[in-house]
Amino acid sequence: MSHDTPTPKRPLLSSRSISRDLTASLVGIVLLVATAMAGYVYWQQSEEMWRKAEEKGEDTIASVAEILAVPIWNLDYDNARLIGSVYTHDDMVQGIRIYGSRNEVVFAHEKFSGVLADFSKVRSIVFEGRTIGRAEIDFTLTREKQQLDEQMLVSTLIIVVAISVILAITGLLLRIFLNKPLHVLQQGIARVAKGDFSYEFGEVRHTELIEIATRFRRMSAEIEAREKKLQAMNKTLQEAEEKYRGIFENAIEGILQATPDGVLRRANPAMARIFGYDSLDEFLSNVRSLGSRIMVNPDRMQDFYKQVRERGEIKRFEAEYYRRDGKTIWGSLNARAIYSDSGEIIFIEGILEDITDRKKAEQDLADLNRHLEQLVRERTEDLVNKARELEEANQRLRELDEMKSAFLSSVSHELRTPLTSILGFAKLLHKEFTRNYLPLAQNEPLLVKKGQRIQNNLLIISHEGERLTRLINDVLDLNKIESGSMGWRDERLNMSDIVETAVQSVTGLFSQNPQVGLVSEIDPALPVVIADPDRMQQVLINLLNNAAKFTDDGSVTVRAFPRFGQVRVEIADTGVGIHPEDQNRIFEKFHQTKTATMGDKPKGTGLGLTICREIVEHYSGRIWVESEPGKGSTFIFTLPSAS
Repeated sequence: MSHDTPTPKRPLLSSRSISRDLTASLVGIVLLVATAMAGYVYWQQSEEMWRKAEEKGEDTIASVAEILAVPIWNLDYDNARLIGSVYTHDDMVQGIRIYGSRNEVVFAHEKFSGVLADFSKVRSIVFEGRTIGRAEIDFTLTREKQQLDEQMLVSTLIIVVAISVILAITGLLLRIFLNKPLHVLQQGIARVAKGDFSYEFGEVRHTELIEIATRFRRMSAEIEAREKKLQAMNKTLQEAEEKYRGIFENAIEGILQATPDGVLRRANPAMARIFGYDSLDEFLSNVRSLGSRIMVNPDRMQDFYKQVRERGEIKRFEAEYYRRDGKTIWGSLNARAIYSDSGEIIFIEGILEDITDRKKAEQDLADLNRHLEQLVRERTEDLVNKARELEEANQRLRELDEMKSAFLSSVSHELRTPLTSILGFAKLLHKEFTRNYLPLAQNEPLLVKKGQRIQNNLLIISHEGERLTRLINDVLDLNKIESGSMGWRDERLNMSDIVETAVQSVTGLFSQNPQVGLVSEIDPALPVVIADPDRMQQVLINLLNNAAKFTDDGSVTVRAFPRFGQVRVEIADTGVGIHPEDQNRIFEKFHQTKTATMGDKPKGTGLGLTICREIVEHYSGRIWVESEPGKGSTFIFTLPSAS
């Protein structure tokens, strides 16, 4: 018995025509564009109308205030009223009010009582710099608005006529160029659907429709090819199913399928082996669900179901289970929910892994960690005790350092007093010996020779005394800086003047060696810095003295210029240079470079550069050296500018 297949009803929207939709879309677009343009023109003309009205209103109120100045001043109110009545004939003027110097009403007139004015203007009446009254005018734009509305009505009618013409022409063109070719294409597709692939769509002339026909024939050929592929895929699917079945049966992990309430539907042999059963049938007959019978802690299973329902899956759900022989094992369960088309859970799939050995290893590791934690606590106590001892030793060192600073200060002061006397008497003896005693031995060569030796010895005493004085001063300065007792007299400094003064101070030193020139390149626009001028002079003179001491030929160049919000000062020489291994240690206390070309040059204290570094870093600056042996050195320091 055959049943006729009912013909499905066509949806309401399927009866729509492409030509009508295109025509309606075109009309809608034209309407939208025309409306937007009309609205823009209306807005622009309205703005222009208001602008001109404002200008005219401003001119009118200014003219009224100017003309009324003389009559109001002369109290000629009749003439003022006459002037006011003249302006009432203006179409824009809705009302005018003129007030005298005492705010009395001189003239008032309203054209339209009860109608709000579009805008108003108020202007004081001034005569010879004195305000003697005021004029108020209300303006209306009724006539201008009416003209603008009439213009927009005409524009709207023109747009409606234009749209009607476009609609008629568009419908005719679509019928010629679209409806007929589509009808031919529909007939061809119907024949192709019946299996007539020989239809060539000969009546179709448009490129787009020919492309559609070509693609439809290509689609038919692809359908036949896909059917063959589908058969091959079915065969592959069957093979994959057999392969999956083999994996399912031979897997090491337990694989299960259960209902949403935990009743087992399927399981693989590995599940039976994990729980100590000889066969899968025996396991399924004894273990019907994942419930309380095999769970050591049944409440954990409720947590399992809750997570599966909320998340749709659960990973590494670890729980303890009973085996058939009563022993317990640990299992890690990965499961996911399988949903129906309506979104309800159909069943739960899961993989159970026996992790008993891993749990035992974790327990052993936890015991080891506890043991290690105990050892760490004991070691920490030892370290705390050591830290306490170190703190006590550090406190003792600080006390010793303070004692050292006090000792150095005391000793340096005690040394300075006799040293000053020694230097003074040595210079006095040298002067007296040279003036009074050395001339007496002019005729005796032996006495002259001994006298010159005494003279040289006195010079050596003076030079060494001066070097010892410098050493004591440097030690005192460094001790003050390190102990924090240095008196810093900070002020706003013009670094151009400071550098120029330092250069002038060492001019005499460079005059002793005419083969070395002193060059200064100082930017006059150096920013201001906040520092102690004496300490800045000390840094510059120390660096210039070092440059002069280690330069036998060439020049020493002093550069000072602003850079990145800082003052950068460079002292570059063409002297012997500094070895790379000394460049990292040159600013350390008592460190002196070992240069083969120094010869008999006087040695310094080894504290000058250390003091320079301490001073520069005190003002948040930085000092360093760039040098190459045999090619000279450049000492550079930077100071932040005053904000």
